[in-house]
Parts: sequence; C-alpha cells; structure tokens
Amino acid sequence: MKRVIFVLLILSLLAFSVFAQQKVVVTFWEGMGAKLGTTLTQITNLFNKEHPNIEVKLVYLGSTHEVDSKVMTAIRVKALPTMSEDLPAWAAYAVSKGVVAPVDEFSDFSKVAKELYPSVLKMSKIDGKIYTLPFSQSMLILYYRPLMFEKAGITPPKTMQELARDAKLLTIKKNGKIVRYGLGFRTTFGSFSFVAFQFGGQYIKNGKLVINSPQNVKALTFLVNLVKKGYAYAQNGYLDSQFTTSSIAMSLGGAAQLSYILSDIAGQKDGIAMAPIPRDVAFHPEFHGPTLVIYNTSTKVQQKAAWEYVKFLLSPAVQLFWSMNTNYPPLNKRVVLLPQWKAYVQNNSYHIGSMLVGISKAIAYTPTVGWWPGVDLAIQTAFEDAIHFTKSPQEALDQAQKQAEQIRAKFLNK
Repeated sequence: MKRVIFVLLILSLLAFSVFAQQKVVVTFWEGMGAKLGTTLTQITNLFNKEHPNIEVKLVYLGSTHEVDSKVMTAIRVKALPTMSEDLPAWAAYAVSKGVVAPVDEFSDFSKVAKELYPSVLKMSKIDGKIYTLPFSQSMLILYYRPLMFEKAGITPPKTMQELARDAKLLTIKKNGKIVRYGLGFRTTFGSFSFVAFQFGGQYIKNGKLVINSPQNVKALTFLVNLVKKGYAYAQNGYLDSQFTTSSIAMSLGGAAQLSYILSDIAGQKDGIAMAPIPRDVAFHPEFHGPTLVIYNTSTKVQQKAAWEYVKFLLSPAVQLFWSMNTNYPPLNKRVVLLPQWKAYVQNNSYHIGSMLVGISKAIAYTPTVGWWPGVDLAIQTAFEDAIHFTKSPQEALDQAQKQAEQIRAKFLNK
C-alpha cells in the first residue's frame, strides 16, 4: 500500500510540474498601429521574457474603434478575449453587461493606484468602482509654428481670448484669398469637448444631461465665429496637408500626433512646438484615448496574469519608455522624478513637457456611462452643423440634447 501511495504521489507531482510549466495565455485585442504598435510589441516581448509563465498575445484589429465594435459583438456572442483596449464609454457599456473584472479588487491595486495621478483614477471610475486603467491617453494641447509666432512678435496664447486674437494676427490673405489660417481644428467630438471644458462646459451635471448648457453654447459660438471671420480652418480629418503646406499657424490636437506632424513638415524651417491648451473660466486638459479592460469571462488565472501585464504597462520604467517613443504622457507620477525624463524634457525642442501641464486636473473627453455610445456622434453632428452654418450653435446643441435624451431613455428602458 505504501508503495502504491508513493507512486501516486510521484505521478501527481509530475503532473503538477507539467501544469506549472504551461504558460497562461492572455489575449489582448488592441488597435495601435505604426510606431505605437511597434513600441507596444517591444514592451510586450519584454514582459513575456520576464514572465516565463505568461504569454501575452497581441491581436491588432486596425484601430480602437474597430476594437470597440468587435468587443460589442463579442459580448453578444460570449466570445471575449482576456483583455482589450476600449474607449471609456464603450468600457462602461461592457461594465453594464456584467463582463468586466474590476481592477480595484485585485489585492495589490492600492499599491498601483498610489503611483498614478488622481485624475487617472477618477476617469477610470464607473458606478463607484475602478473597473479599468488607461495606458495610452493622449493629452490634447496646442501646436504652433514658432517661426510664425516670432515674426508676428507674439508668444503662445494662454487664454481663449488670446487664442482668438492670435488667430487673427496670424491669418494671411493675398489677393483676397486666405493663404494661411491662424488656427486649424478638427470637427470631432473630442475637439469640441477640448474647448468646451475650458469654458466650464460639461455634458452631465448632477445626473442630468446638459449638452446645450450656456457654457457649451458659448464654446461652440467661439469656434464658429473664428471660422466665420476667416481666422480658423476646420475639417473632420487630420490636418496633415495644412501642416505640410504651412497653411495653418496653430492647431488643436493630441500630443501623440507629434511624430506624424514632424513627418509631415520634415525639412521645413517653420518647425513645430507644443503649448498647454488655452483656458477660459476653467483649465481642464483633456485625456483622449482607450482604457485597458480585463474580462471576467476569462479564467481567474488569466485575469490575474492580465493584471500583471497591466501593472507592467503602468510601471515607471515602461511608462518612461512608452512616453519617449510615442509622446503619450506618462501616467505614473514617479516618471517625472526620473533623471532620464528630466533630461528628455530639457533637451526636447518641441516643449514636450507641455503635455503634462495640468495633468492632475485632466478629465476624460467622454463620460463613462454605458449609454454614451451614440451620444458622442450626436454632439459631433451638432458641432459640424454649427461650423458649416446649417444650424446656429444653440439650435445644434438643442438637437444633440434631444437625441441624447432619447438614447439614454432607450438604453435605460431596455
């Protein structure tokens, strides 16, 4: 009998040894292309090397919006990955479906949280719990052409009133035709939020929709007037050709766009630099980007492995590497204390440190509520209608308010 028990014990130990050597596979749906994708791959390969019992498999889906779309389908057919990167509102939608593992329930969450900016934790909160944590959040800033400013004898604007003044000063007309606009901006939901927040605008106040608030109307009127007077150029797409032809002097955009802009203006003497977003009655820089979601439909072992990966992504060393290679701001507070970061900022001619100005006050560009997908499109349509003069700012936002109320009612009454 003792011999039989000994043999069984040996067999069980061998089985355990084989099991222990098996890797836990974490499937990560992401939408980071070009240099973002290359950098993420480098980071992930390092993680896999340092964690021999875990293998994170990146699944590139083309864009963050494609990830959101596929996740929504996967929720319906119950075929979710271990984790994905979703825009905040889509992450809230997933939470409403009960498929997200809250990160604040992992045992060492508090240790991670202490190293992050409070604004990062605030934007990650859904229904009172922290379900997700961001990794690639671009800070929206003001791009400007230093040589153009130097010739005009001005410095980067610090207020919205100065922005309007400088847009006028920097606009150039020849033979009655505008050959350079003082300002360029995209007619996207994020771009409107970017400006509206500085005017004290918001979309939800005390649980009530306030899309057509006086503050939001004032912000939209401000932008419409700049276009109407010929001082600003607006379009939905990226402003690549406008930078290439030097037909804009300033632009509102994300810090992570810097590498693309530098490619567009390669060889131009005008150069490019960054400045914090001008303020009005408030100063709220804007986070813009996806957040990391771990799904509870995967095994507990996979969830824990995914959490190890999230912690790695948010560690000071990785955040430093990520930021220096992509121009996304480091979300870990310890990074700015590192000598490598200080040297990087000091030796950077693009004023890269601008993207961290006010990061503790930054807010997400979209509310984290499950019914928001669709509302952002209604606001963007209102933005475009006003910019193209088919509706007044008030009429456009009144329409968006009505559509948003319908979307919310339909979601809550499902």
